[in-house]
Amino acid sequence: MNKQKMLLLLCAALLAAGGCAAPEQAEGGGQSYLIYYSALNDPEGESAVAAEERALPQGQETIPGLMTLLMQRPQGADLAAPFPSGLKLLDWTLEEGQLHLDLSEQYYSLSGVDLTLADACLTLTFSQLEEVESVYVTVEGHELPYRTIQQLTAGDILLAGGAEEPMALGVELWYLRQNGQALGMERRQIVKTVDQTVVQAILAAWAEGPEEDGLTSCLPEGSQILSVELRNGVCTVDLSPEFIEGLPQDEKTAALMVYAMVNTLCGVDGVEAVQLYVEGQPAPAVGSLPLDRALIPDLTLGSEG
Repeated sequence: MNKQKMLLLLCAALLAAGGCAAPEQAEGGGQSYLIYYSALNDPEGESAVAAEERALPQGQETIPGLMTLLMQRPQGADLAAPFPSGLKLLDWTLEEGQLHLDLSEQYYSLSGVDLTLADACLTLTFSQLEEVESVYVTVEGHELPYRTIQQLTAGDILLAGGAEEPMALGVELWYLRQNGQALGMERRQIVKTVDQTVVQAILAAWAEGPEEDGLTSCLPEGSQILSVELRNGVCTVDLSPEFIEGLPQDEKTAALMVYAMVNTLCGVDGVEAVQLYVEGQPAPAVGSLPLDRALIPDLTLGSEG
């Protein structure tokens, strides 16, 4: 399965058709549940996540028991737990259908697609319980301020691969700070249409420019993105000549504008580097920055606003 088509997205169609199954009685007397894991390593899969049927040990409380199973290594070789190492369930409550999970600080390390994937595995796993209508996740008692949706239901989750439906993505877009001396990162929710790949959707959103104050666009006026594709970890972007021609004379600012695109695209799972072309030819150097080779991200170029 192509990783660029396997990100976990928000929509309702799949689960409305029966994506969550009710728990069954397993051999030995314990209940059997579907435990959802990341399926990004499955070359034949069609979804970002997949479930394994696992038995809860007899006598173990259901909510903590399911969390323990989620943190364990899945049995399938192509599946993986999407949670950071050391994550713990600090507390939980279930009131009027809302399951509140308070998790340890390790959950703070998740953002963008990784956070969406982890949220979905939690939501799909716990929503199969008849008494759970929604899942609300906090970290040490606090909401993640950059999460677009705080309270998730099973109807908010679509496990999409080649599904012919729009898909919403939580992304991180990098732009130039208005002082021209550093980059800043904007978290945004975007929609990938059915005729776009993930890298195409993210680059199109980036090209629209920032929504937050204090940031400025890094696509020179008149520039066009001719094509973008991902192959073997390298995202190749073909640009019109106006991109190079429109970069500022200041070498540092020009290099930052290039890295704004590189950092943005390398935030996509499976993208390790970015190669720039101009009308099918390797892009010329920008000052001392060679563009005839693939560039890896440089997150040290960012600064707080």
